[in-house]
Amino acid sequence: MTHLAIVARAENLRAVGERQQQAAMASVRLFEELLDSVKLAMRAGAADASRWSATPAECVAGAARMADSHPFIRRVAVVDGDGRVRCTGVGLAPGISLADRPFVRHALATGEVVLGTPVVSRLTAEVVLPVALAIPDEAGRAPDKPALLTAELDLDWMVRQVAGSEAGSELARFAVLVSDDGLVVAEYPQPSGHAEETSRRLVETVLSAPLGWAELQDAEGRDSIVGFAHMLSMGLALAVGIDSVAVLRPLDREMLVTLVLALLTAALGITTAMAMARRAIGRPVLALTDAARALASGAPSPPLPTGAWYGEFEILKQAFRRMTSEIARRQEALEASNSELEAANRLLIDLAERDSLTGLANRRAFDLALEAAWKRGLREATPVAVLIIDLDHFKQFNDRYGHLEGDACLMRVAGLLMAMQLRPYDLAARLGGEEFAVLLPDSDVPGAVAVGERIRAALHDMMLLHEGSPLGFVTASIGAASMVPLGPAEPRVLLAAADRALYAAKAAGRDRVSAEGWAVAA
Repeated sequence: MTHLAIVARAENLRAVGERQQQAAMASVRLFEELLDSVKLAMRAGAADASRWSATPAECVAGAARMADSHPFIRRVAVVDGDGRVRCTGVGLAPGISLADRPFVRHALATGEVVLGTPVVSRLTAEVVLPVALAIPDEAGRAPDKPALLTAELDLDWMVRQVAGSEAGSELARFAVLVSDDGLVVAEYPQPSGHAEETSRRLVETVLSAPLGWAELQDAEGRDSIVGFAHMLSMGLALAVGIDSVAVLRPLDREMLVTLVLALLTAALGITTAMAMARRAIGRPVLALTDAARALASGAPSPPLPTGAWYGEFEILKQAFRRMTSEIARRQEALEASNSELEAANRLLIDLAERDSLTGLANRRAFDLALEAAWKRGLREATPVAVLIIDLDHFKQFNDRYGHLEGDACLMRVAGLLMAMQLRPYDLAARLGGEEFAVLLPDSDVPGAVAVGERIRAALHDMMLLHEGSPLGFVTASIGAASMVPLGPAEPRVLLAAADRALYAAKAAGRDRVSAEGWAVAA
């Protein structure tokens, strides 16, 4: 191998390693989004658990039903106030106590969704990642009453989602989840043989730094390039790897072409006096040289002459054809793998622009859409309107009914906004807390007020109980504003106008739409 080939391989390896490091960071974000989905599922399940956990049979059936409806949950258990397991979705488990588990004590004390660290399950003796949430009980907690909903997460399924390809294929990526104390919690695909030494080297590499990449052998003994990143708040690290033979294919091609050219150059040194050998050697050498040069430059390889060649040149011709066919096959496989990675990145971008509780666009997505609408209005001299919606007396709602019911109320309001027959280019979003917004490009003040009144009327029709509200149900104050962008003004001028209109609606008694504009932002 020449010095240039060594340098080229080092540069190629570094580029692939940095890409795998970025893939590990993206996989960590996807893993954290999956955990957010787990928390939502736990909140929804806990709200009903006191109802279906009253009798042993109903308790088992309800826990099994909840586990079956969520692919990322392996088992669900209901725990009594004294810390003993009342039931699991796979049958009763009398006498098993979880009272000493820190995540159980924390969940009982705080009433929040608590994600534990990897532990050995007392139900199955498997290494699991537990999660727990207190079951709402306004009558007070008794030791013999259902107090806690716990779940064991299917880490193998979650790791499989971030692996990104099918096991067994040449370009298949693998993923390994490691705890900070060096325990391999989950991996995909599962190793088929004894891989203790490989696993030990991988764990040592992952724990050596918070972020990085390395060239290692995977559990099947293949040379792999592994990127890793840590989830610091959870005490876990995620490593993702790919077969280095597949991704370093261009370097292999260069080395093969170099070898062929070296052989051909030696053959061309044969004396021209060998006139009888010119036909048998010269033509094959020239044909292989042209094909090798085209391959090295990335151009389509010209077809080799048909018919049998002399002696070893026939073997070389067949080997060259197999090599070009293999290069083309690996190129297609790598392009397919890149398409899968692009799809995963698009999913991450979508998750980053969605509010995790309501499913509406979040503040970041709303700001981007507002800026785009503002620029269009500036070019075309058309108005841009905004509604800011604030639920009335929502703090009293949370104080009276609890935050779980508050979250349920916010999700109902979000569903109402999704169901509104808005135009395709309008956008409903949750800005934060109980505040929502609707972006209405190409709308004036009367049009924005009309949409606001439709939303207010639809909220009345829902009749969401709110005993702390003057009308006895949930209402909203809505501020509307519309401007034609002009000159150096920025979108925040429109938001400030809508905020002022919202405060005017509240000052006038709430449950109404107030407008500011038709204005020109100069």
